[in-house]
Amino acid sequence: MVDMHRSILEGMMDGFASIINNNLNLVMKFLAAITIILSIPTMIASFWGMNVPVPFAGHPYGFVLVISFSVVLTILATIFFKKKGMF
Repeated sequence: MVDMHRSILEGMMDGFASIINNNLNLVMKFLAAITIILSIPTMIASFWGMNVPVPFAGHPYGFVLVISFSVVLTILATIFFKKKGMF
């Protein structure tokens, strides 16, 4: 009888472990997608913040163009990850 209860308990523990593992995988996938999406504007801002000649440096609307480019890339990445089921 103890052996039977031990096997039932082991089965329940394995079931709970797989549920917890699956939830952890979903959370990690979501956090990885958020990290990638947030890194896009950071990379663009860091490239244009360097002390080297960059495109649109002398353009009167250069800042707006760079910010718009960053927003468009971020939206495209969000749409891509949404289609892949990362959110």
